[in-house]
Amino acid sequence: MFEVEASIPNPDSEAYENTNRAELPTYLDFFAGAGLVRLGLEPTWQCLWANDLATLKQSVYSDNFGLDQFLLKDIATVQLAEIPRPVDMAWASFPCQDLSLAGWQRGMSARHSGTFWAFWRLIRDLFDQGERPHVVVIENVAGLLNSNDFDGLCESLAALDFQFGALVMDARYFLPQSRPRVFVVAVDSRVSTGDLVESSSKNNPWISDRLLQTVDDLPPDLRNLWRWWNIPSAENIQVTPVSDLIETNPLGVEWNAPEETDRLLAMMTDRNRAKIHKAQETEGSSVGFLYKRMRDGTQRAEVRFDGLAGCLRTPSGGSSRQTVLLINEGEVQTRLLSPRESARLMGVPDTFVLPGSSTDAWRAMGDGVAVPVVRWLSSHLLIPLVAASHDHFSDSNCDASRSVREQLEEFRNGSDHRARLWDTETDRTRSIEISGT
Repeated sequence: MFEVEASIPNPDSEAYENTNRAELPTYLDFFAGAGLVRLGLEPTWQCLWANDLATLKQSVYSDNFGLDQFLLKDIATVQLAEIPRPVDMAWASFPCQDLSLAGWQRGMSARHSGTFWAFWRLIRDLFDQGERPHVVVIENVAGLLNSNDFDGLCESLAALDFQFGALVMDARYFLPQSRPRVFVVAVDSRVSTGDLVESSSKNNPWISDRLLQTVDDLPPDLRNLWRWWNIPSAENIQVTPVSDLIETNPLGVEWNAPEETDRLLAMMTDRNRAKIHKAQETEGSSVGFLYKRMRDGTQRAEVRFDGLAGCLRTPSGGSSRQTVLLINEGEVQTRLLSPRESARLMGVPDTFVLPGSSTDAWRAMGDGVAVPVVRWLSSHLLIPLVAASHDHFSDSNCDASRSVREQLEEFRNGSDHRARLWDTETDRTRSIEISGT
């Protein structure tokens, strides 16, 4: 059986040595999806509450974790009274549609990705009541680093008296899938972060050039709150070969007829066909992946044989569904990636219950967060930050706040304005949908 957990630190490892507590740290899981964040945080965290709008996600979540903590509801209508507290951390993997290239990068004022502001308002209200979580994690695609959106996100965290930083973590260091994601981690500004912060971004494996440029462009008052989080690289992790994840007789999909395989090969450019020919000349078998892309107005089939699957996405069309290429003794076979293989590429164990529909299973996995990435971030940064927060707030002599109230108010005004822009865009979109124009 495929077991990704074997390569990730377990709760008894050195990474957890200084974080043993009588009670597990607690968290809220906003935009919880099928529960992959929960898979990554257990068993060292306790989920007090999870929320999502999609009934499909609720069904998968309940099949694997039960429904005791799950609230099926539009986050924009969630009431503060429905959220348990006190709590150590809030995690928010808000929708990426309007930040990705596929969504034309409309940004965080657009209807879907703008639901971040509904999350922010809830954390803001908890802050006003003195019950805000000490740590907040925000996860999304690399498109989040577009300057205007990222400035606004940082400002919204500053308004709630956080210090913050970000890491760009690619699942390829843990799994045979190329899946870079941005993880923004914020902690109360009064907490001493010690050796969890480094003085610069030099030699940090989780800092991309794009992130460096984005941080350099931040206004000085936000740049002063920025922290370069210091967590180790994953270079010593043994990644399971992708060939070990592929099944000979998968459930939910069938191998294509030779005619369909020939049609896909005919859609390739000479460069991509050359990759096929090279794999055919290799002894034994080779596993690759095929994607359909529009190039200069023509749909093309592109392939890769670098041992990695492309980034899993929700099945919104033919281009978003990956095709497996198996070349054995020169013969080429093709089929869609199976639901279970998709789950394995996310670090999900085979014991995880998937939906009966292949499309539903692809959707549940394509919307998720890679499990071992969450676990690595948790063990090396999130648990230590919560421990530091507990130490700080157990000190009765600590100052109420180091932040200047006037500056917090200025940040708050800017964030409230951005949230109202999302309100306006959402109302406009709904009006268009109702009128049919």
